[in-house]
Amino acid sequence: MAAAAYSRKPAFSKFQFDGSENCVVLVCRDTFLRNHHTTQIVDKLESIHGEIDRFEFDGDVAQPGEVLEELQSVGLLHVHKLIIVDKADSFLVAKGGDGGDSPKPKGASKARQILESYAKSPVDGATLLLRTETWRGGNLDKSMSVFRIGVEDEAQAASWCVARCQKQHGVAIEKPAADLLVNRVGLDLGRLDGELSKLAMLSGTDQQITMKTVKEAVGASREEEGWAIKTAVVLDGPEGSLQTIREIFELSRDRQDVPAFWAITDLLRSLHSASSLLHQGMPRNQVQREAGIFDRKGDRRTADRIMTAAKKMPPAEAAARLGDAVRTQADLRRGIGDPRHALEGLTVVLADRLRELAPR
Repeated sequence: MAAAAYSRKPAFSKFQFDGSENCVVLVCRDTFLRNHHTTQIVDKLESIHGEIDRFEFDGDVAQPGEVLEELQSVGLLHVHKLIIVDKADSFLVAKGGDGGDSPKPKGASKARQILESYAKSPVDGATLLLRTETWRGGNLDKSMSVFRIGVEDEAQAASWCVARCQKQHGVAIEKPAADLLVNRVGLDLGRLDGELSKLAMLSGTDQQITMKTVKEAVGASREEEGWAIKTAVVLDGPEGSLQTIREIFELSRDRQDVPAFWAITDLLRSLHSASSLLHQGMPRNQVQREAGIFDRKGDRRTADRIMTAAKKMPPAEAAARLGDAVRTQADLRRGIGDPRHALEGLTVVLADRLRELAPR
């Protein structure tokens, strides 16, 4: 079963291993998914061959010859073998001839040459599984089954949570609750599954995980709270951003004005920097890097909206708004004003302005 030709930005593919593939590449950054699909491969091979022998190699140190020898050798009982090479990307890279500072040999590495030759005529009694976070297969893609597995964004992770919760934990989770969980935990499926297990136990007789359950049981870090504020101000307008700030205040006993003010100030700093650089004629991509404008967890909406606002907002206005925020924070440190009211005022005004600058 040959895989599709290599491309620079390959899309994630559906995992379909039927046991007939002799050489398989599993490209996946998520540890949970990588282990999950490895287990599926083991289960499928055992269902076909019965007992199997499993051998694992570390691609950082494994020698091509020893991997090939294990693939080609036949045990006394003729038990099917599963040969796993972790960090396959490192395994395929040419190493220095004498180690240390020796230059790398030119051309394809010895490991790549051996695997390309083996994959053209693999033995029937073994399955080779290459596991890696990155993959540049080249000719190997023509003779190996390449599966690129992962979670692209928060929406996909939330959908995974909904399906996983019902199937694995026997409890339903509301879609908004799943969205909030991913927003607080991130795209690490292992961590998400751990939280789902905890939430399932907390659901009790209701057999459903709600927004209230997630809010009470899954705490947001200060960094995540700051990010939630920035995203709400940029995307959700005055009403949505105000609701986010109030939820953060109400769900924590600690003073939240410090991280919240950091979020607003950092957002204004990014706007001012990007506005100034764009008006100086710097290319957009370079401006985004220089201004430190990026989105977390694969979601590009916030960064794109900030860049759009920066292009429309005059640098003088951005500087004035940043200055107002800094002065307000300085006054609060001297005991002048109420932190919560001051923060809400800054948030509503900025969110309203950004809504005016949003694409129509």
